[in-house]
Amino acid sequence: MPLFFVQENMNLDDVIEITGEDAHHIANVLRMGKGDDLQISNGRDTVCKAQIVEVLFGGKKIKVKIIEKNNFEMRGPRITLFQGVPKGQKFDFILQKNTELGVAEFVPVITKRTVVEIDRKKMKSRTERWQKIVKEAAKQCRRPDLPKVHGPVDFDECVAALKKYPLVLVPWEEERKIFLKPFLSSFSEKIREIAVLIGPEGGFSEDEIKKARESGAVTVSLGKRILRTETAGFAVNTVLMYEFGDFGEVVE
Repeated sequence: MPLFFVQENMNLDDVIEITGEDAHHIANVLRMGKGDDLQISNGRDTVCKAQIVEVLFGGKKIKVKIIEKNNFEMRGPRITLFQGVPKGQKFDFILQKNTELGVAEFVPVITKRTVVEIDRKKMKSRTERWQKIVKEAAKQCRRPDLPKVHGPVDFDECVAALKKYPLVLVPWEEERKIFLKPFLSSFSEKIREIAVLIGPEGGFSEDEIKKARESGAVTVSLGKRILRTETAGFAVNTVLMYEFGDFGEVVE
């Protein structure tokens, strides 16, 4: 059943209007009509089954009636990905795939080796575009909670933000003692909130690693292979969701 997001509170028997791109997609791409069912979510804590009651103006407006309401909560850990901003369209891919995995928040980080120049005047529009990518990825994988994309921060701001997390993981190619899988297996209880810090192309400088460690971060090895910036976070978050999250659980 396709999933769409709305920004309003939802109660049983409410009639809600869907407009814009979502309405077009429902009527003209999925070719759904009166009597068809879909899911709508507020992106936070409520997901509802709704039935189309009216299609207006050639699919520019859809009216749906709430026929079933459910509250939900995340089953796995709440993961925040602090990602060194990479070149080109790689960040789009990072947002999309890590949304599918269950990452809750994304924070782009400007590091010493970041090549991309962030135009402060375009930051708002760029962040809005990133948020749209996340929304589309959540719809595609039918994830009812909508991740948040923050605006870019510099490395010192990033380090300050890391201090609130009970566990911060930094994959680092120079780490020789702590390996991700056995390290995570050493925890007797599931960690509910985790930050993952990934460097851009070229990785982190030694000074940045030092600052991260001083803030409480743990540098970990991912093994013999050195992963690309767009792959590293995906690999770490997959392991986290397997170890602490809902991978492998029975789907009801």
